[in-house]
Amino acid sequence: MKLWHLSWQALLPRSLRDEIALTSYKVASGVCVLLPRFMGPPIAYIGGSVAYAISAKRRHVMRANLAPVLGDVDSKQREMAVIKSFTSYAQYWYESFKMSDLSLEELKKYGRGEGMENLYGAIEKGRGAIVVAPHMGNWDFAAAWIDSDRVKINAVVEALEPPALFEWFVARRAQFGIKAIAHNENPMPKLIEAIKRNEVVVLVADRSLDAASVEVEFFGQKVRFPLGPAFLALRTGAPLLPTASYMEPRGGHLLRFLPELEIGERVGLRADARRLTQMVATSFETMIRQAPEQWHVFQPFFDTTPEPS
Repeated sequence: MKLWHLSWQALLPRSLRDEIALTSYKVASGVCVLLPRFMGPPIAYIGGSVAYAISAKRRHVMRANLAPVLGDVDSKQREMAVIKSFTSYAQYWYESFKMSDLSLEELKKYGRGEGMENLYGAIEKGRGAIVVAPHMGNWDFAAAWIDSDRVKINAVVEALEPPALFEWFVARRAQFGIKAIAHNENPMPKLIEAIKRNEVVVLVADRSLDAASVEVEFFGQKVRFPLGPAFLALRTGAPLLPTASYMEPRGGHLLRFLPELEIGERVGLRADARRLTQMVATSFETMIRQAPEQWHVFQPFFDTTPEPS
């Protein structure tokens, strides 16, 4: 079956594969736009349950990823959390597609914030702000929900293939005032300039994508976190604000900001960055524990994650 799959893929030219990928996302988005919002939860439940049933490898990965987070729970509780991870992720996609049908005024009705003074206070002081978040809830909704009249949002995102698909996502985010910056295009100078303009930089930073990373303790395990957020904060003086987005019942969203991480006495750039990154990881633990099923990391995360059979 695997050899047939590879041969079938090889029969299609790259341009056609790219077009199929882009068209698939556009069709899914169009369908979600046409459906009433109240259908989101049942569709997500059905779609997520089907994905759970047919995706043995991802079930295996999520069990391993959630084990350190959930701690000492029985296998039934752990499996229920895995199922909820799939349905929660399906809800994320439905709502992300549905967003294009909402005006900014309508979108704001479905969100609420805690600790917003940590963000707006930094902007009022002209410091800019660095929002650092795990892959929690619906981070696209959260970035769009922040009051664009008071702050300008710059979000570093992973580049997608094909490029046309990446540009499609960039245009959708721009609709809500989010300026997307590709991770593979040396984003640091652009981020520093954004901070100088007293803007907000959003970094989803619970997974390292390059060599600029450091080992931290995370849920009792040793993992690597990106150093970029800490370096940016230390170089610019902008506050580093741990933040999480949570999806709530009936289509609601909560955006929670923790207070600024204080580095304290400075020792040296590298040592300070390591210490600050560990503080980020510890903050993420607190936020993920509040809704572990909304931590959407479907790739092997911990070194102890075994390969699926």
